[in-house]
Parts: sequence; C-alpha cells; structure tokens
Amino acid sequence: MRKILSVQFAAAVLLASIVAALFSIAPAARNLGPQNSAPKAKRALVISIDGLDARYLLRADEYGLKIPTLRRLMREGVVAPVIGVYPSVTYPSHTTIVTGATPARHGIVNNTLFEPPPMKPTGSWFWFARDIKADTLWDAAARRGLSVGLVSWPVSTGAGDWNVPEIWSPGKSPFESRDTVREYARPRGLVEEVERADPELFKNLTPDEGDDMRTRFAEYIIAHKRPQLMLVHLFDLDHFEHSYGPFTSQAFTTLEKVDGYIGRLLAAVERAGLLSETAVFIVSDHGFMAISRTFNPLIVLEQAGLVKIAPDADGRRRIIEWRALPYISGGSCAIILRDDQDQEALRRAREAFRPYEQQGILRIIDRSELERLGTNPRAAFALEAAEGYAFGGGLTGETITPSLNRGTHGYLPTLPDYRASLIIAGAGLARRGRIDEINMTRIGPTIARLLGLELRGSEAPPIPLE
Repeated sequence: MRKILSVQFAAAVLLASIVAALFSIAPAARNLGPQNSAPKAKRALVISIDGLDARYLLRADEYGLKIPTLRRLMREGVVAPVIGVYPSVTYPSHTTIVTGATPARHGIVNNTLFEPPPMKPTGSWFWFARDIKADTLWDAAARRGLSVGLVSWPVSTGAGDWNVPEIWSPGKSPFESRDTVREYARPRGLVEEVERADPELFKNLTPDEGDDMRTRFAEYIIAHKRPQLMLVHLFDLDHFEHSYGPFTSQAFTTLEKVDGYIGRLLAAVERAGLLSETAVFIVSDHGFMAISRTFNPLIVLEQAGLVKIAPDADGRRRIIEWRALPYISGGSCAIILRDDQDQEALRRAREAFRPYEQQGILRIIDRSELERLGTNPRAAFALEAAEGYAFGGGLTGETITPSLNRGTHGYLPTLPDYRASLIIAGAGLARRGRIDEINMTRIGPTIARLLGLELRGSEAPPIPLE
C-alpha cells in the first residue's frame, strides 16, 4: 500500500511540475497597466491565517467546523484556493502577498537567513522590511498618503505608521521576546501605549497561543489610529499543525478560536464606523502536509565529502568546511554551492542524493525549473521531500529519522490538495461565490486596485471582482 501511495505521490508531483509551467508561476516582471484607478474601497483589512489550507474552508461541512465568521465572509464574498510560491513557507509567501512578486524578485527566499560557515549562526529570520527588494503595499500606500497599521506581519519591521512587529531575540522564542518587540515597535512606545489601555494584553499569552494578544493589538490600532490599510498575521493554527498535524482535532479547535479573533477584528472595524468602506481580505501563506519522518541532507553531503563536520571546543559537532550546503524549508531544500562555478561539487551533490529518490526525496529539481518557479536564484538545485517526509538539520546519526513534528509545509505549491486560501468580502466587491484557483502573486495587485494604489513591478494582474 505504501508503495502504491508513493507512486501516486510521485505522479502527483510530476503533474504539479507541468501545472507550474502552465500557470507560469514566475512570469517576468512586466508593465501590467495602471493599477491606481479610482479606489473602490477607502480601506482594507488584510488578515493572514498562517497555515490555513484551502481544504479547511472548502470542506468545512465535512470537518464539522464551527467557523461562523469565515462562513459568513465566504457567503458574502468570494473564496478561492491559491497556488503559492516556492518554497511555500511563511516569510516568502507573506512578502509575495504584499508585493505581487515571486521570491526570486522580492528577495525573501526563506524564513531564515542563510548563514554558512565561517559565519556564526544567529538563527535570525528575515524580519526587516528593508530586506524586501520589490515595491510593497505599504510603499504604495505611503505614496498616496494612506496610513498603514501592521501587527506581526512577517518581514515588516520598520514599515508602516503603527507596527507591532514580528521579531524576536536570536536564541529566544517569540514568547520570550516582548522587550525586542517593544524596541522595534513603530512608533517607539506603541506597545506601552496599548498596555496602558489594555492591562489584560499579556495575561493569557502562552508559548502556544498568542493570537489573542495579536488581536488585542490590532483592535487597539483600528480603534485609536484608524489606518486605511491594516495587515494582521495570526499564526496559532500553524503552530498546532506543526505539533499535531493538519486536519486534527487540535487544528480544528485552534481554527475555531481564530474564527473568533477574526470576528473581534471585524467588530472593531464596525465600532469605529468603518465597516461599510472596508474591503476585507482573509489570506493564508501555504497549505499543510502530515509528516512522520525527517531526511537529514547534511549527513549525505558529509558522506560525499562536500561538508566537513568536526567537534568544536565544547565538543559539539560543527560544520568547519563546505562546498555545498542545504538551505532547508520544511518540505523542500535548496542546495547552495560555495562557488557557483564548482561543477564538480554540483555533480557530486546530485549523485549523492540520487539513491534516495523515492526514499525520503521525491525528486531533484534542476536550476531551469527553479527559475520558472521564481525561487532562490542561488540554489544550484533543490530537493523535494517525498510524501510523509520533511528535511532536517541533523549533523549526526541516520540520514532518515522519525520526525518530532507531525506536520509541515514548504513543498511545491502546485501539488494536488495543497493550496493556500483567499476570501475577499466587503467594500468594492460585486462578485460572489467560489472562483477558480489563483496565483498568490495576484493578491497584492487586487488589494492595490481596490484602494486605488499603484503596486510597481508586480508580476500578475488583479483578480476581476466586478
């Protein structure tokens, strides 16, 4: 049975590659015509539910989900499955949503920075808006004099008028990094201002559940600052999906809580008297897959003589020399060469992984296909994990080990039953019902068009909503 499923999964990925080519996931940046037509909405509220696979919405009855707010928005607006970007992880995806560009162009090619030896790894992520190489919705809004609020939006630290950023101290969890958030909030003192108004702000905060706090920040900004573009990132669902797997009782319960947070945000907009002029976007960054095993590519590269690992002064094994390194994104893994012209290292790396195809690795994706996908331009090639597998950073032990997590993402975004989500409702919308799947690059231009903004250099046209 496992062999049959593996063959089916392999066939699905082959089909996914064909679909990717047909959909032109990474078209060249081109002039798509003026987007700054007369605004159809005065304001936009963009709420990202991290890890909201489209199946949660499209099969809500089958799962028995109690999500009245999301159900109402789907009835009153449009809903679509979304083909994401590669790798299908949080930071590249959220940056595509606000730029209309693929990772190759906007520059956010993973969640974390690539910090190869001899650099001392810090564990830093792409937190700062300055790292984005493409025009963003907040740039476009600023040019038109529109105010912008952000709460925990990835890769936005330093952007907007009011921003409670997603950033934490290296070596600490986000839960332990309130002081870092205070330091980088915009304007300085915003977090303290909200704390004074809401003494319960941090009361129910736990390492597993922070969306209540994020919702409280957003409620305050909506009520007291009234931004014309508000972007909010909720990510408790993603956390529970990693820990317990997607479409589990824990994931369903968490999504039902998130539905309540969305209801609170809409109520805040209504109390401010702004609901009739606000376009509402519910977005997500990727689908989700169940996993049970981890494939550790560093073990393979060490065996191939492309990485040298030795104990440091504390006895911990470290990479001390390398010619090829993995840059891991959950279900996918870019292979980076130290010297882009090192053809021998390229050949040896590909040959080293080939025996694992269909045993941990579904297939090897070459550079030409990666260019079509619009992913990391430094990747010599990429590895796509087989069904039930994700990539890990193990330096010792077996190549394939049991996974500590039960779910992940990062896979080819064109795989069947692996879609992100989009709901659009509210002001400026004439269309209703389910629409065909769309590319993630179309979301930013659609928000821009409704607000009468020009999002420069986006790679796809807006979604027609008339």
